[in-house]
Order: sequence, then structure tokens, then C-alpha cells
Amino acid sequence: MKFLVTKELGQNKLLRLQVLWLTAILTLFLFTDLVLHHYQVGLTPTLAVEQILGNEEAFIEPILLSVLLENIHIDLFISMITLMLLVVIFMRVAHDAKTKLIHLAFLSAIMAPIALLLGYFYAEVFISLWIGLFILWHLCALYFAMTIFRKL
Repeated sequence: MKFLVTKELGQNKLLRLQVLWLTAILTLFLFTDLVLHHYQVGLTPTLAVEQILGNEEAFIEPILLSVLLENIHIDLFISMITLMLLVVIFMRVAHDAKTKLIHLAFLSAIMAPIALLLGYFYAEVFISLWIGLFILWHLCALYFAMTIFRKL
């Protein structure tokens, strides 16, 4: 992230190309993360509740707590790294960076796994909240990526 210190992003074509590729890979990750969570947990309330809490009538076992905690651990780490990289580039290229949107993205990315854990123990409404927060931080991150593409 040399351009953060030297501010040479506009003049250095190779550096601009590297930033574009990084943003493209992060955008690809965001789409594949949505697909992965759709197939692992489900991004509809009924499917997610069935996968997490189980369904006796369909003989679906609830997810193990250790598996859920491992997924939450991985999601927190990956979401923070992805958002941090996108936001750092976004703040450099978009001089009118919207700080409220940045805060919203980070808060929703942090709260999404917490809502999933609360849904496992307390109520199904938290699982619906997890879906909303999960999609919200992905949409914010995609907005950052599209802004980076447009500005570069």
C-alpha cells in the first residue's frame, strides 16, 4: 500500500493496476462469500433457521456449536480484513468519503456474526437480523469497490 504514503497512485500506472487488481479480487471474494453463505447457512430466513436450528420433520440436525463458532471466528476476521482494505483505498481515491457509510459497514460486519450466535441460543429473529446485517455490509463493500473502480 505504498500509494497511501507517497500519494503516487495517479502518476504510477503499475501501482494503479495493482490497486485495481486488488479491488477486483476483493469484489470477487464478496460475491463468492455470498454464494458460500447461501449454500452453507442460507440467506433466506426459513432456510437459515432450518440449517442452524435444525428441522425435526425433515430430519435435519442443528449445526454444532463448535462449527458455528469456527464460522463466526472466520467471518469476523475475513470481513474486517476485506473491509479494511477496501475502505483504505476508498478513502484515498474518494476525496468526499462518506464516513457514516464506513461506520455502518464496519458495525454491520461486526454485528452480523454476533446476531447469528444470538439466533442460535435465543430467538429466530436474530437469524433474520444476521441475514440483513450480512447483506448490508456486503452492499456497502460493493459500493466502496465500485467507487474505487470509477475513480481509478
